[in-house]
Amino acid sequence: MNSLKSWSGAGGRGQGTKPPAIIDFAARVRLYPGCEVPILCGVVRPLPPSPCPPPRLSASRGFTLLELIVAVAVFAVVATLAYSGLDLLLRSRSGLEAEASRQRAIELAVLGLERDLRQALARPVRGPYGNPLPALAGVANAAEWTLLDLTSSREGVHADAGRVRYELIDGALWRARDPVLDRSPRDTTRKRRVLDDVQRLQFRYVASVRQRLDQWPPRTGITAPERLPRAVEVSLVLADRGEIVRLVELPEAPR
Repeated sequence: MNSLKSWSGAGGRGQGTKPPAIIDFAARVRLYPGCEVPILCGVVRPLPPSPCPPPRLSASRGFTLLELIVAVAVFAVVATLAYSGLDLLLRSRSGLEAEASRQRAIELAVLGLERDLRQALARPVRGPYGNPLPALAGVANAAEWTLLDLTSSREGVHADAGRVRYELIDGALWRARDPVLDRSPRDTTRKRRVLDDVQRLQFRYVASVRQRLDQWPPRTGITAPERLPRAVEVSLVLADRGEIVRLVELPEAPR
């Protein structure tokens, strides 16, 4: 410090002399990483001959308009492809569920019709106004017969005789069930829609191996009301499945 003062008093910078003690005495101060400066008599001066490099700022710039447009376009294309695939998957699943539900309804309807025919009972009944009805009465597009069905209640499973009828109404197959054999006008018939989209229902009644009739009892030949045909051929024509044919043998052969 004394050498610095003596150099300043002696003319210092005016005389163009360079004090050797200044460089030894000067302290280096770090302003930021990579830049150090000496302190000489309270004056901050960079070290010669290489100046300190400017500080490097972090490169944090935004997106340009073109980059944003490209990003939005790519996102729109990807979203469209993803939505198309998801929509196709959902429609395929919905179509499969509808097909499965339709197939289940067809199978239940056909199985129920076959079961009712196999449980046919050779027992004539009386209509609501006392008119006699044969055990099985049918034409080409409708049929009704007496059956012995199994029902369950609190007491258990027991046989229950009744009257059932199948017919085609407004493109749908309907099943009507009378809870009693000899029905009165006060008794109500329980109807149920069995199957939709039915174009045609046809019954054919097998009297013998070579004889199939469109009506039962036949107009001639058989007069006993308890007589049943040997079998019944049922044909269902559906709008989406075509024709379904079932030949069901009845439990009792004609005598």
